[in-house]
Amino acid sequence: MSTKLKELRARSRESLQQVADAVGVSKAHIWELERGTSKNPGLDLLKKLAEHFKVSIAFLSDDEKEENPAAQQFFREFGGELSTRDWDTLRTVAASLKGKAG
Repeated sequence: MSTKLKELRARSRESLQQVADAVGVSKAHIWELERGTSKNPGLDLLKKLAEHFKVSIAFLSDDEKEENPAAQQFFREFGGELSTRDWDTLRTVAASLKGKAG
């Protein structure tokens, strides 16, 4: 998790303090998570970090196998901003594309 958290923060060009403020913990705690000296954040903090960086909890917690980077990028950019109707449209398009590929 430490590497992913550090990478996400770097990509978002946020300081430790900005991330800490966004998720409601101390700057030192975020720094410890990035260094790997605090390896077990609570579920609430994990949820807040995932929501802040627009990634899944599984991605942050290393429970998820490496996914397609393009899919992760898509989720980061649009995951939190799409309506249910938008997701339904995307599922319809994806199903159509799968039908053409197979």
